[in-house]
Amino acid sequence: MEYYAKSKRKSLSSEQISEMKNNLQCVIEKLDEYFTESEVDILNHNIENISKTSEEKQKTLREHHEDIVKCAEMFFLQYGEYFTEKEKKLVVEACRIHDLGKANLVFQTLICPKLKTEIRIDVGSTSQIPHGFLSGVTISLDEFEDLSELFSEEDFGPFITAVYYHHDREDHYESPEIRRYAEKYYMEQINEYLDRKIKKLNCSNLDDLLFRNRIYSGKFTVEPTIWNEYLLIKGLLNKFDYAVSAGYENAENAVDLKEKRLVKNIETSLIGKELRPAQKFMKENKDKNLVVIAPTGSGKTEAALLWMNGEKSFYTLPLKVSSNAIYLRIKENYSYEDAALLHSDSMAIYLKEYKGSGEDISEKYERARMLAQPLTVCTVDQLFRFVYRALGTEIFAATLKYSKIILDEIQSYEPRIIATIIYGLKMIQELGGKFAIITATFPPVLKYFMEQYKLIEGEQYLFQDFTGKEYQIEKYPRHKIEIRHSEMDLDEIRNQGINKKVLVICNTVSRAQKLYKELQGENVWLLHSKYIRRDRAFLEKKIMEFSESDEPGIWITTQIVEASLDIDFDILYTEMCTADSLLQRMGRCNRKGRYCPDEPNIIIFDNRNGVREGKNQSIYEDKLYDRSLELLEKYEYALFSEDEKTTYMNEVYSVDGVKETAYFKNIQKYLKMFAEIHPTEYSADEAKVRDIKSITIVPDDIYNANQQLFENGVEFLKKSNMSKEARSLIRSKLENLTLSLNLYQGFPKEADRGTVGQNGDRKIIDIRRVKYRYEFDVESGQGRGLLFEEQLERDGIFV
Repeated sequence: MEYYAKSKRKSLSSEQISEMKNNLQCVIEKLDEYFTESEVDILNHNIENISKTSEEKQKTLREHHEDIVKCAEMFFLQYGEYFTEKEKKLVVEACRIHDLGKANLVFQTLICPKLKTEIRIDVGSTSQIPHGFLSGVTISLDEFEDLSELFSEEDFGPFITAVYYHHDREDHYESPEIRRYAEKYYMEQINEYLDRKIKKLNCSNLDDLLFRNRIYSGKFTVEPTIWNEYLLIKGLLNKFDYAVSAGYENAENAVDLKEKRLVKNIETSLIGKELRPAQKFMKENKDKNLVVIAPTGSGKTEAALLWMNGEKSFYTLPLKVSSNAIYLRIKENYSYEDAALLHSDSMAIYLKEYKGSGEDISEKYERARMLAQPLTVCTVDQLFRFVYRALGTEIFAATLKYSKIILDEIQSYEPRIIATIIYGLKMIQELGGKFAIITATFPPVLKYFMEQYKLIEGEQYLFQDFTGKEYQIEKYPRHKIEIRHSEMDLDEIRNQGINKKVLVICNTVSRAQKLYKELQGENVWLLHSKYIRRDRAFLEKKIMEFSESDEPGIWITTQIVEASLDIDFDILYTEMCTADSLLQRMGRCNRKGRYCPDEPNIIIFDNRNGVREGKNQSIYEDKLYDRSLELLEKYEYALFSEDEKTTYMNEVYSVDGVKETAYFKNIQKYLKMFAEIHPTEYSADEAKVRDIKSITIVPDDIYNANQQLFENGVEFLKKSNMSKEARSLIRSKLENLTLSLNLYQGFPKEADRGTVGQNGDRKIIDIRRVKYRYEFDVESGQGRGLLFEEQLERDGIFV
């Protein structure tokens, strides 16, 4: 009997092909005004490709095993130096046996319907035991140890657990049930497939599993070395299995280990220029873990890329906007086309980059999601989910074992993410991966927590601070501060905006909107997070163009400019905030050190906007706010140098100074949770680095103005068999007219409970209409965005 690995993908009928072409042509005609020329080209390319879909040959089980073993062996030819011989052998052997359980008759009947006439099995009423579970009990401990002299009994648990749970199935089976099923549907078949006699299943292997995937509330006690071995085997097994199942021969794409194309391109761009201190240090210590403090203008990005040295790498940043900017910079400035972008909106970016019919956007996106590119720019959300030990996240830990990871601006994260990063770095370091934290400030409290988890300066990483005077390329300090215990002086700001570039940063959107309304004029602009994506992108581009121009004016913003936008203003008026945010805000003023300030160019207002006692409904914790303000006062009216900023930051975030804050206690709480967490406590979907509760909304007036797009777009998304590119293009068009609304104050009463993309019980796209008024003129770029205090009735009458 021939055994198969999966169902055969059916070719489309002529009727289906005709229907799909008609659907695409219809959406082009109905939504023509919304599409760019290149987007129409993408859809037409999809129409052309529909007819090219052909029926694939059904892969046999033996072919699949051979393909995945070959994929693993080719991978180790490329990245073998990162692994021990035992590790390589464990992974290859797991690949060799992981799908043996598919030889069972129930599975074969399900994927090969013609067998139903030959084998009398009622597959509808027969409960199938997952094939991974059968694979995991097919090999005995003795047989395992005979596979290699490198294997010992302690390797058996990680190995068997990886095979048993290579698909993340719930496990409610015990030995008797597995034996009965095997006697009926599996034993004869596996003997035939292997061409040798297996007398019995080794159900005692269940006792060697590191855990069982069922409800469990106890403490996890597996030794880190054993758990890391499991992560390696399971993660790489999944990686190779995903690649082969998707039709790829190689798990890694465009490997840059030998040619070092990116490094050569950077070095070419720096010819005739002396490497800056941070760049030189990171290049010379490319084989070490690093923590580097480097101020604005020290060439941090290039330093990080030189440290990567062609090895597989991940460059992480706090925000998607920052990730997009670095990704484009790497591709455009250094002509490195093999960089990937990975976050929730990355497909939309790939669609914008479309260069013609020869480019496969779906493959580009899919390979990025498989972590297959030599350099991936992303947020930490994707990579660090493995700290939750959730089934399905092992691939991230296994990939980081042979990778380098850059963490840019670590101080920008809230406590939960900081704890996730620290615990994740502990695991990465134990696995053998490399990390570099490169940041403008590095609070002592972070160093303290790293030490608690065996990440110690001089042992696990090198530390270097480049904020000292001896490292500065500026001729003079860039900032002088003044603190005012009052609200902002609007007349002063208005007068300064006549001749200077004035940046105003508020702690809340409502305050920024209020100031904008009071200052409103031709040279006054507003930017915050409560614009729909289309308009926010327009404003972000406009503020960067304004920053580079000679035009004076006023921009009123919120925290979103702290780390995401490379802008440079003459003077900053800002509400007081915590030290980490304040120093980031200062970096948006006189960023390039164009002048030495005689008068204060950083005016700070202590009005406690956005500050609350405790955590509820606050942006900044009161204890950290007060501490930041108190320790800042001694720097007032004097030039505030980079090394003094470091001293200030170290004073504010000293361990003793913040021990009683919620900030400190929350980092401590989450680190303890990660140390004790059990693999069954979280699913892969629940293992989220950021605990953001939000909904995606579209204001009624935006919906009404674009009703044709929403109605026809949602109708198109209901169609079956449409390509990823076409679906993503329509989704991005709809999402471009939306924004996210946080739910920390509860579900907004003016938001619909239903969605614009509801299809019965199924959500086609989860966008909710809201009655809040939206104010923005797309021609002038003027308007306050979403207005919470103003609402629309469904008939369009303002109230």
